Amino acid sequence: MTVSRTPPGSGSQPGEISLPRLLAFALPAMPVAAFQLPFVILVPKFYGESLGLGMIMVGVIIGVVRFIDAFLDPVVGYLADHTRSRWGRRRTWFALAAIPTTVGAFFIFNPFPDVSETNTLFWAAWFFVWSMMLSVGYTALSLTHLSWGAEVSLSYFGRNRIFAAREVLAVLGTLIATALPWLLFRFGLPGDDTVLTVLGITVAISLPVFTLLTVVSVPEPPHVHQHHLNFIEGLKGLFANEHFIRLLGAYAFANMGNGLPASLLLYFARDYVHATEDAQRFFLLLYLLSGVVSTPFWLWLSRRTSKHRAWCYAMLVACAGFVWTPLIGYDVLGPMSPWAFGAIMVLAGMSVGADLMLPVSMQADVIDVDTARSGEQHSGFYFAAWALANKLALAVALGFGLVILGIAGFKDSDKSAELTVPHDVSTLAGPSTEGAVTIQAPAIKKVAVKPVKKHRHKHPTDNLPVKQTPLAKWTLVFLYCVVPILLKFAAIRLVWNFPIGADEQARLRAVIEAQLQRDEDDKDDGGRPAPSGAH
Repeated sequence: MTVSRTPPGSGSQPGEISLPRLLAFALPAMPVAAFQLPFVILVPKFYGESLGLGMIMVGVIIGVVRFIDAFLDPVVGYLADHTRSRWGRRRTWFALAAIPTTVGAFFIFNPFPDVSETNTLFWAAWFFVWSMMLSVGYTALSLTHLSWGAEVSLSYFGRNRIFAAREVLAVLGTLIATALPWLLFRFGLPGDDTVLTVLGITVAISLPVFTLLTVVSVPEPPHVHQHHLNFIEGLKGLFANEHFIRLLGAYAFANMGNGLPASLLLYFARDYVHATEDAQRFFLLLYLLSGVVSTPFWLWLSRRTSKHRAWCYAMLVACAGFVWTPLIGYDVLGPMSPWAFGAIMVLAGMSVGADLMLPVSMQADVIDVDTARSGEQHSGFYFAAWALANKLALAVALGFGLVILGIAGFKDSDKSAELTVPHDVSTLAGPSTEGAVTIQAPAIKKVAVKPVKKHRHKHPTDNLPVKQTPLAKWTLVFLYCVVPILLKFAAIRLVWNFPIGADEQARLRAVIEAQLQRDEDDKDDGGRPAPSGAH
């Protein structure tokens, strides 16, 4: 076994890769993040409405794909950990996973066959096949990328640097996807179909290029392998790692606390704050930019305290913003309501950098616990379990929020014949009844059309506040701010005194390095290394 304790081409710090290679490592996160938001928001709407599948069929297909994909996570993680290749296990899996990801993204965003939208079976099969390819490819790509990042740096704070770079590029990719509809509209190219086509082509070009740059530039991490553990043994070791279970619980609570308000953001901004569609886009921009700008601060704070304390402080900042949310309704603040909500979005966004970077960096440290105990590195397996828990947590949060809202009688739209529209809807504030004009909504005549893709013009009331019952309105407020605060406090309770800090991680690395050295010495002596039982 050959072990490289300092990857070649590293910077001045031992064991850390240089800045150019760090950038090369992080770049693929940009196109991957760019397709994620449209895949969740635009693709279901486009296939359901423009291609005639309907929301129920689209939902069923997405549910089946997510179910299959979720339970493939541990299998992919295990195989990625135990692949033997002359190019290295992480390089090999990363390069191979980019192929189905790229192909799936291109075809799912570009339904180009000249087939009538009345051919539901064809488009359902098209949507399922390419969604499945994209999801499986993305799973393998992201698991390999996270595992690679956990192994390419061996130090407590060096891992922060790796994951900070990756997540900042991911947020920039999300910003690009968010700005793309606005840019295309300015160039006279409106419509969801145009956005998806441009995005599919962009991903199809950039992802292979960035992946190739990563594979040829970033060193393969050192591999710890003293004896082989089968799938069941690896699973038992994972659940025996009490630090992992504790961190995983905190991450699940925190992600539910992020996912629930994210899923309700548009409803809350429209019906409680009375913000226009442009203001809603502006809120999202504020949220993401705050995450990018605040990342250096959380890096600094984690060095002054620890990763887990910095993450807790970030969650407290988010809670400090959400706690004011019930008091910023349009009924209370009037036209100032959207501005107050923008300030809350800045505070909530500040925690995003920490939420994306610090837990995965802590996960890399937790993997060291298992490596020291088992004598084998299971980064892929651990991140697969991490991804599965994340998907389940988000599914629970989204399902819980929408179901409770539905039970409370919340209306997601109001297509009444009479519309009340303000004279000026260009301001951040939503419409009021003062100075309004009443218009009669025209009858919509269904016309048979042939083109596969077509622009769907929004109904005039799509972005106007919907009058909700008091029960529905306060249920929305409770789900948007109170439940996330409770979930964040549950996460803080689990990790406030997390036992793995810089000193403990350094001790674990020393144990692992001693194991590797003994293994090499035994090989040099012609002996066979004994399984490790270090704790």
